[in-house]
Amino acid sequence: MMVIPESQIRALIRLLSDEDARIVETISDKLIDIGPSAVPLLQEAEIEQPEMADRIATILEEIRWGKLEDEMRVMAAGPDQTMNLEQGAFLIARYTYPLLDTAEYGRLLDRMAQEVRERIGPRASGEETVNALNRYVFTEQGFKGNTKNYYEVENSYLNRVIDRRVGIPISLSVVYLLIGQRLGLPLHGIGMPGHFLVKYESDRYKIFIDCFNGGALLTEKNCARFLTEAGYGFDDKYLQHSPVRGILSRMVKNLLAIYSKMDEPVKTARFTTLIDILGGEPREEGL
Repeated sequence: MMVIPESQIRALIRLLSDEDARIVETISDKLIDIGPSAVPLLQEAEIEQPEMADRIATILEEIRWGKLEDEMRVMAAGPDQTMNLEQGAFLIARYTYPLLDTAEYGRLLDRMAQEVRERIGPRASGEETVNALNRYVFTEQGFKGNTKNYYEVENSYLNRVIDRRVGIPISLSVVYLLIGQRLGLPLHGIGMPGHFLVKYESDRYKIFIDCFNGGALLTEKNCARFLTEAGYGFDDKYLQHSPVRGILSRMVKNLLAIYSKMDEPVKTARFTTLIDILGGEPREEGL
């Protein structure tokens, strides 16, 4: 990759003040092509030259989006079993929160898992383990479904779900799964149409956990009844384990649906691209 001298980047940034829209567009494209190495100088100019702030902000967003897209392509290119749910979920969040400190959230999840580990003990049964994890996540930590504003965009970004302790079924389930992963628990995401669940599945204990509804415990019959009453009908495939690729794709689809309803064409196009990268269909059932 060719290294562009700092002096040349600064000269290009100065040209953004030109009154000719065609020149501004050409210069913007060149800065976007330069990519991340131009970001610090653009951020500096954004502060020092507020009259160009809007133009610079647009360029910065394009550069950040390009980096995020590249990272998602690298992740999605590998086999399903190598994909990392935590990395992918925070990667999605970085679209809206580019300065997100993912390491700090990782440490927070580590601490949560350690607190649960201290409550469970080494000889707890599967049922005791699920009950202890549910008490911790939904009672002590206060995670709950956002019933007041279900389609609020922050419900779909993992960092904001952790910050605010509210979310939709899939985002709350991801928090539950990430704590469970740290504890080595046999937990799996279950992508039912219209309502995402978690399943604890060991030889001695199998149960579905509804993270949106305070960790309510459901049997397969309960799930079948929900699917039937919701108009989907029951099919065994609805209760199969969701791979990481499928979970991430569903998270993106929820955001795509929200931004589409908000009439935000740029974000709609970008999240459609992410779905294409992950190999999903934009109109599959979400939430």
